[in-house]
Amino acid sequence: MKTFPLDEGRLLEDISGLLRIKSVTGDCGPVTAQAPLGQGIYDAVEYLLSLGKSYGMRGKNLDGYCGWLEIGEGERMVAVLAHVDTVSVTPDGWEADPFDGTVIDGKLYGRGSLDNKGPAVVTLHAMKAILESGVKLDKRIRLIFGGDEEMGAWRCMERYRQTEELPCCAFAPDVVYPVTYAEKGIMRVCISRQLDGVAPVMELQAGTLPNIVPDYAKAQIGGEVYEATGKPAHAMEPHKGDNAIVKLCRALDQKGLRHPFIQMCCIADRDGFGIAFSDEVSGELTINPSLATVDSAHAELTCDVRIPVTITSEQVVEAISRQVEPFGFTVERTFWRKPLYISTDSPLVKTLQAVYLDCTGDSRPPVSTGGITFARAFENAVAFGALFPDDPVTYHKTNEFWKVDSIKRNFQIISNALLAL
Repeated sequence: MKTFPLDEGRLLEDISGLLRIKSVTGDCGPVTAQAPLGQGIYDAVEYLLSLGKSYGMRGKNLDGYCGWLEIGEGERMVAVLAHVDTVSVTPDGWEADPFDGTVIDGKLYGRGSLDNKGPAVVTLHAMKAILESGVKLDKRIRLIFGGDEEMGAWRCMERYRQTEELPCCAFAPDVVYPVTYAEKGIMRVCISRQLDGVAPVMELQAGTLPNIVPDYAKAQIGGEVYEATGKPAHAMEPHKGDNAIVKLCRALDQKGLRHPFIQMCCIADRDGFGIAFSDEVSGELTINPSLATVDSAHAELTCDVRIPVTITSEQVVEAISRQVEPFGFTVERTFWRKPLYISTDSPLVKTLQAVYLDCTGDSRPPVSTGGITFARAFENAVAFGALFPDDPVTYHKTNEFWKVDSIKRNFQIISNALLAL
């Protein structure tokens, strides 16, 4: 392991500067020709470009969708894949301003501190350290940072691929160490039906984003209001949350209230929908009933489904359809992101695993995830970091933070990984 000098104060201030830019996906200011993803996204891209250029890097803004910074020479290019957009913020319960970057008790608080602004800036500082070290590189190193990762549209990566050079290998510091060699397929389905003439009339609204376990649901039936409070979690680990939609519908069912949507939601899990699929490569299928809308005329439920790499989306849609058809519902696939799988024997995985072992002494093997990273946007790419296995998982949550000690360790690991690649 090579130890690179780190200016901790400058690094934390550079991360905080990016955290102060509100770049919430879909809610960050005017959408214009210059800023097609919103002014906040554009400002965040420009911030990183300005920062990188001030440290001697080459850079480019790709029409406000994404940007890249680069160092080194050579015909081939190694990339780190990051994003500057964030999920939304619930203002209550934060220890510090979510758009400031405050350090409290060794933790850097802020929306995006961990997912994924912090790792983007750490990578930039790793590149800066390599550049200042004077080490001879036989490939270029490029940080590619997109602006719409969280909602899954990935227009930023589509824009990049239109005109820009593709890396020979890449990693995304957007999950947990060590190497993530497999990412499940990501599917969203809309389960819906018309309700004309169905009694009792029910109004129900719940959920904020498809990739977050809903923590509140409210229904009104016959003048009575019913509520349920749950616990939010990332959709890739729904078992760590408490789903308010399913919780409310099961409570209403126990009260004897009969409605097709209630009946359907009562079976909205792996077993009830007949989708308890799994494989050895990536583990079990997970499902998160995430968005619900019901009125007198229509009912629909959006579910986020993380599918093992050997299972097809068609298998899952067919299975759900069989279970919800008796209640009058149909299923439509509204989003699909194919899975990622890179052999653990590949040079990329072996190299990154060796760096992780050398830097940490931790010999645990590569892992799979239900998460989604920009590694899927390119060939020969994996996720690598930035959370350590024992770190608290705070992304997408109130009080998102990144431990300063973890930030410093990531700086050394990413620097050495780039040098090795």
